[in-house]
Amino acid sequence: MDNLSAHLKTVTRVMFALLSVCCIFWALFPDQKAWWGGFVTGAVASLVNALHLAWKVNQIGFNAAAGNKRRSTLGYFTRACIGLLAAVIATQTFDFRIETVAAGLFTAQLATLLLGFWAIRKRERMQTLDERGENN
Repeated sequence: MDNLSAHLKTVTRVMFALLSVCCIFWALFPDQKAWWGGFVTGAVASLVNALHLAWKVNQIGFNAAAGNKRRSTLGYFTRACIGLLAAVIATQTFDFRIETVAAGLFTAQLATLLLGFWAIRKRERMQTLDERGENN
């Protein structure tokens, strides 16, 4: 991925579209409030985790470019705590389903993966055969 901020912006837009659809389904099917609420809670936590990870990657890149010898990590413990906090909020504060919270925690990463494959495929379609070095 060449431009992290552009990909992150696209992932954020996709996640907000998905969250909008989930809120519409939540309003249309109030008897399934526990399912849709859990998925929204997990998806929001997933988006926060994706934004945090992107911030940490940028921070590590800036430190490496500046020549700092300080060792940086990607903040796994923080991201795990955000997921745990989403699960606790969903089950203790509200009466949401924990299964859908767990499913929602994967949405931003899945969106990133699918959008990355789409960007690679789009870039390959734009290149001609000569540019890729293939012989006819």
